[in-house]
Amino acid sequence: MDSKYIIDSSIFVAFYYEGDQNHKNALEIIKTISGKTLIIHPYVISEVVTVLTYKVSKEVAEVFLSDVIGVDDVFIPNPDVLSESEFFIFQKKKISFTDSTLVYLAKKLNVKLVTFDKQMISLLK
Repeated sequence: MDSKYIIDSSIFVAFYYEGDQNHKNALEIIKTISGKTLIIHPYVISEVVTVLTYKVSKEVAEVFLSDVIGVDDVFIPNPDVLSESEFFIFQKKKISFTDSTLVYLAKKLNVKLVTFDKQMISLLK
């Protein structure tokens, strides 16, 4: 099993939002990768906090923040906007900047990207 994983916002939203169709899957995924190094890009933190605040509550968004900020097994990389932008521009398909950045980071670091997003998975191939 790998020791590092890049985590997409879809995993965290499903984990913290019981009404999400992937909630049970997210619980299993987080359980499986528990104790491993989770790489969480700042753009993902922003997305998750925003979605949880509006879909669930500000309190749940704050729980997410406390679970990932300053935690030993969480690595938050500094954005590399120039390289991330170049990779985004290179993409032929429509994709969000954040999703493109995660694919870029996964390829750059040679680390598994954990997501429910099929488009992101297809770009890794």
